[in-house]
Amino acid sequence: MSLPLSRERLVQILDRVRGLTIGVLGDFTLDGYWYADMEQSQLSRETPLYPRPVVRETYSLGGSANVAWNAAALGAGTVWAFSVLGDDWRGAILRGLLVQEGIQTAALINQPDRKTPFYGKVMLTAEGRVRQEDARLDFINTAALSPAIETEFLAGLEARLGQLDALIIADYQTRGVVTDRIAQALLNLARAHPSLPVIVDSRERAGEFAELTLKPNDIEAARLFFPGRDPASIGLDELTTAALAHNQKTGKPVFITRGAQGCLVCADGLTHPIPGVRVPPPLDTVGAGDTFMASLAAALAAGASPLESACLANLSAAVTVAKIGVTGTASPQEILAQHDRWTADVSGLS
Repeated sequence: MSLPLSRERLVQILDRVRGLTIGVLGDFTLDGYWYADMEQSQLSRETPLYPRPVVRETYSLGGSANVAWNAAALGAGTVWAFSVLGDDWRGAILRGLLVQEGIQTAALINQPDRKTPFYGKVMLTAEGRVRQEDARLDFINTAALSPAIETEFLAGLEARLGQLDALIIADYQTRGVVTDRIAQALLNLARAHPSLPVIVDSRERAGEFAELTLKPNDIEAARLFFPGRDPASIGLDELTTAALAHNQKTGKPVFITRGAQGCLVCADGLTHPIPGVRVPPPLDTVGAGDTFMASLAAALAAGASPLESACLANLSAAVTVAKIGVTGTASPQEILAQHDRWTADVSGLS
């Protein structure tokens, strides 16, 4: 059994990525990890509860910001961030982390009455070890972008669109950056620039972007192709048939991620199931889809075929799931090392 992506071809694709300019558009989120030492917690006098004495805090790029971080870590020459943040402490930290990773932030917009999305993860520790993750604290927006901000946002994107080799739309939140108006504008821009790879990961509205290249997971794909049915009732054969029909109708590839089972590629009227990469536990799957998305878009922009691009993305995600407690990235060196392990595993099954 041979892999659909040789090491030599992988090196060639990764080399080409270095000359690319990639735009990432969507809901840029700050992830926070607050470590509470419960051995120092004492029953509160005000309420019959034990407080969380935070002794350490760390922050990392999450949501669409994690996609941009992964594109930069993969070696893309330039990565542009397109999003709207709040004028708050979370936005300041998020901007600083983006700059630290070399991501271009000039197109980011501040809306003073908006909250920068934040996922606060409270980690309960004892004896220096994490014992339990507490309920997460989320900062979310309950109102859509203002029309003036939408106009400014679209103007910033259009001004830089000609510089891009690929555009990633990471639409993760119900009241996020991708409003109805912006979604329609994105479709119009994609139609006006047919040679620009535009790859979409939309959790709630993939159907609105059906004419573009889609990257849903298996549950999202089941909801897209079989609305009204329980995703758990949709088998792989049904999913494959529906995705293939969609590809034949739109002419655009569909990439369906399947966790440890790898991914399914439907392109050029053919289907290609790509097996998962064996990764020993412990595992942390948070952010693996972001890694897959960034690598997929970069590979497509570098001229790789849909099958080659999915293989590279599969390898990249296998790198990050082994990174515990952080939305991690995959470097070219790590991806090549993962390819070597994958090759050895497949050879052992032959």
